[in-house]
Amino acid sequence: MTAFKDHIYAFKRALTLLFQGKFLVYFIPGLVIAILFYFYTWGLSSLGGSLGFFSKIPWIGSFIAVGIETLFGWVNSFSIFIFQFTIITLLSPFHTMLSEQVETNETGQKFDSNWSKFFNDILRTIGVVIVGGIFYFIIYISWVFFAWMLGLSFLSPLVSAILIGFFTGFNSYDYSLERHDVSVLQSWIYAFSHPLQMILTGGVFTLLLFIPYLGVVIAPVLLTMVGTINFLRMKERKNEKLK
Repeated sequence: MTAFKDHIYAFKRALTLLFQGKFLVYFIPGLVIAILFYFYTWGLSSLGGSLGFFSKIPWIGSFIAVGIETLFGWVNSFSIFIFQFTIITLLSPFHTMLSEQVETNETGQKFDSNWSKFFNDILRTIGVVIVGGIFYFIIYISWVFFAWMLGLSFLSPLVSAILIGFFTGFNSYDYSLERHDVSVLQSWIYAFSHPLQMILTGGVFTLLLFIPYLGVVIAPVLLTMVGTINFLRMKERKNEKLK
C-alpha cells in the first residue's frame, strides 16, 4: 500500500512542478526522439502496406499475408522495447541532470557535475540495461518453461509486462543511486528489495508510451521525476526509522 501512496504523491508532485514551468526543457530531447520514432513507425507501416500484393498470389497468397502480418506484429511490439532502450541509454545524461535538479529543488542539496561524470553515467546506464536485459531473458525463459509445464502460458504477457516494468523502473531510481555513490551491485540489491516500487514506476512509463504522439514525449520525463521523488521519500522514511 505504501508503494501506491508513494506513486500517487510522486505523480502529483511531478505534475505540480511541471505546471509551475519547471524542467520543461527536458521534454526537448524526448521530442526529438519521438519525431524520429514516428517516422520509423510510419515507414514500417508503409512497408507492410506495400507488401499487400503477396495476398493476391494464387493458392499461397493468404498464407504469405498471414506470415507478413505476424512478422510485422512482432516487429511493432519489439519496437516499443527498442524505443525504451533508446530513451534509457541515449537520454541518460539528460535524465541524470533532470534527476539531480529535481532533488536539488526538493532538498536544496547541490551536486558537482563534470565531463568525467557525464561519460560515467552513460557507461553505467548501458551496463545496467545490458545486465537488466540478461536478467529479463533468464527469468522470462524460465517462466515460459514453467508456464508450459503447468498450462499457464496465457499469463505470459502479464509476466513479461511486470518484468519489463521492473527493469525499466529500476533505471529511473539508478540515477539517484549513482548520485549518492551507491555501487552497481548495491543498486541491484536495492531494486530487488523494493520490487513493487520498480514495477509500478516502470509499468506506468510503459502505459504512457501507448498514448498517441504525446506519450513518447512525456513518459521519459515523468519516469525520471517520479523515480527521483520516490527515492527521496523512501530515503526519508529509512532515515526516520534509524533515529
